[in-house]
Order: sequence, then structure tokens, then C-alpha cells
Amino acid sequence: MNQTEMWPVALGALQALAGHYRPAMGQIITQLNLPAGCTAVLFPAFSFDPEPVTAEKIHLRGAYTAVSLFSQRLREAAGLGLMEEVENAEGAYRLTPSGREAAAKIIQAAYECMSGLQPLPRSEMEQLAALLHRLVDACLKAPPPPEKWCIQLSRRLDGGEDAHPFIRIDQYLSDLAAYRDDAHLAAWRPLECSGQAWEAFTLVWRAEADTLEELCVKLERRGFSREEYRQALDDLIRRGWLQAEKERYLLTPLGGQIRQAAEERTDQYFYAPWQCLSTDEVDLLRSLLIRLRENLIGRGG
Repeated sequence: MNQTEMWPVALGALQALAGHYRPAMGQIITQLNLPAGCTAVLFPAFSFDPEPVTAEKIHLRGAYTAVSLFSQRLREAAGLGLMEEVENAEGAYRLTPSGREAAAKIIQAAYECMSGLQPLPRSEMEQLAALLHRLVDACLKAPPPPEKWCIQLSRRLDGGEDAHPFIRIDQYLSDLAAYRDDAHLAAWRPLECSGQAWEAFTLVWRAEADTLEELCVKLERRGFSREEYRQALDDLIRRGWLQAEKERYLLTPLGGQIRQAAEERTDQYFYAPWQCLSTDEVDLLRSLLIRLRENLIGRGG
């Protein structure tokens, strides 16, 4: 099969697996009375622990979200006693014992849920974990581009080689998702476009939104104002990537070429390490991932 078809297959398996453990995580979040969006800073802080975390550090991967929103959530977490501001380091926070315990409880709930799943025979689970582990190792060893910021951060949450195979499978699939982010960041950041402009551009390219109102509704969670998105769209027009037609924003031929080229560079960077697997192994990986997803969905995920 075409190797570039593998990421949607892997992502589908990851989403099906997450569909089983996210409700368990949500229950713990509710029990802890954590506000919406708190885990967007709690989990990165847990990844960095014991190093401090800043809004700017979190923004390196969360490039489509406003730094000011991450700053606000860090302050809120500190107000809840989950984090404390580092002395003589404005904007830097580290987890408190309570914050560390909260993050661990939420993750443990996911682990316990995954440990009770068996949508594949144990031998096939181990086989799938081994293939994914080899792929993740190859991503870590691959020469740049891309840089490895996202995948290295993801690896810091690894549950260990003795963890249940589904915990390892989820970790490795999450690592690949992080490496996909690394690849895409490397594909568009050299264009010196803001994150909010690039995401808006992508939604127009995908025909998912074509007015400022639609974009603001779809991207409300990102923490940018309507005016900031209007300015982002104006920048895309100045670049010749979009054109305005009354209230609608339309992709120009140049814009289509730019966005498609970025997608192709993303695939180029992302799939380069997959040469570590033979054609037969890629086919086996695809088969196992498809069966995993189908069986998980069949179990109500």
C-alpha cells in the first residue's frame, strides 16, 4: 500500500483507543473539580517535571493557541494549588505535590482502563507494540528536519517497557502523533506565518470555513479575539494566499500551491523514518491497526 496512507490508519486506532479511556480520565478530572482547560497545562507540566514550564514552552507545540491563554491557565492552576510560580523566574511554574498527584491520578485512570481491554490476542498486541516501538525509535534517530521537540516531550510520559501492551501501544501512537506535529511545524514555520493565521488558512483550504464568523466559532477555544483573526486573514490576503469576496475568504491558486506543498513536506518529513520497516511489516502494521480500531469501536468506544 501507499505508505502515506498509514497515518490516517494509525490516527484512527489512537482515537478509538482514546474513546475508551477518556471518559475514565474525565471522571477523575470531575472528582478533582478541575476547571475546563486545566489539563492543557497540567499534562505538559507533568511532562517537564521537575523542570519548570512556561506558556512559551507549551506554545511550541500548541502553536495554534494564544500564549496569553496558556499563561491564564497556568495562573489558574497555581491558584488551585496545582502549581507554584518559580522564584525569580516570571511566568515559570512547576508542579506542587498536589499537582503532581492530580496528573498522576488522571493518567492512572487511563492506564487502568487500557489494562482491562483485549481487542486483540496478547501475542498480536505485543507484535503491534514492537512494530510501533521500532518506528518511534527511528523517528527519534532521524536527521532533521524536523526537530524533535514534540516527540521528545511525548516520550517523557512513557509508562515503561513492563507496562500493559495497550498502554505501550497508546504511548507509541501518541509519540507518532507528536512527531507528525513536529513534521508539520517544520513544514510551515519557515513561511513566517503566525499560528492563528496558518490554522485559519488550513480551514479555508479544507473547505471547513470561509467567513470570519465561521472561523471564530470553530476556533473559539484558541484564545484569540475576532480582531486577531481578522488581522490574520488580512495577512493571508497580503501574501496572495486568500482573496476576499464580500464576507467570504477564497483560496487563491498560489494559496492552494503553498498549502499543498506544506502538506507534502509534512508527509516527506513524517514518513522518512518509516524506511525502518519492510513492506511486509508495514502491511502487517496496517492490518493490526485496522483490526484494533474495528474491535475497539465494536466494544462501544
